Parts: sequence; structure tokens; C-alpha cells
Amino acid sequence: MGKLHRLFGVAAASAVMVGTMGAAPAVAVPEGPVTVQGMCPGDPLDLRARALNETVAIKETYYSSSATLKSVPRGTTMAIYGLHTNKYDNLWIKVQYSDRTNDWCGWVYDGWIETYY
Repeated sequence: MGKLHRLFGVAAASAVMVGTMGAAPAVAVPEGPVTVQGMCPGDPLDLRARALNETVAIKETYYSSSATLKSVPRGTTMAIYGLHTNKYDNLWIKVQYSDRTNDWCGWVYDGWIETYY
């Protein structure tokens, strides 16, 4: 009878351990489709832009007073889609920035970035 009690005790302790360990890990759910907030029309140029300032604002238009669509940190790379000189003779670069979930198409001032191939 002693062996049976010990065996029952071990089985009960094992059941308690399994019960307190929690549920099995959840299966990773695949991410949904990438949403698009503003892809630039057309094809990018053979140039890239890299943010130079601590933060660089991607603007709605080629004027500094326009709304900021997205701010990106220094070192961020962006595809270049065009160039424009505004009425104040400031050169603005049309860029597209993409992260894992969205795309932003807008304008950055030439002095805020460096361009490279």
C-alpha cells in the first residue's frame, strides 16, 4: 500500500505542476496586409536621401509652413521621386519613406538631407 500512495502522490504532484505552468504558447498570427498612407506616384530616381538632422520633417508641400506628415530620425533613408525649387528659391526633394506598416510621400528641404547613389 505504501508504494501505491507514493505513486499516487507523485502523479498528483505532476498534475499540479502541469496545471500551474500555464497554457501552451500562442501560435503567432500572421501580420495583416501593409496599409498604404501615401505612396509617391511614378518611379523613384536613382538617388536616395538620408536624414541629417536629429529629426527631419516630411512635409505635405514644398514649403516649411506646410503640415508635417511624418518626422523621421537622423540616418533614415528615403527614396527620391523628384526635385522642386519653390518661389523662395529653396530646393525641396520629393521623397517616399516606408516603414513596416505605412508609406509616406512628401517633401523634405534639401538642407535637411544628404543624397547618395
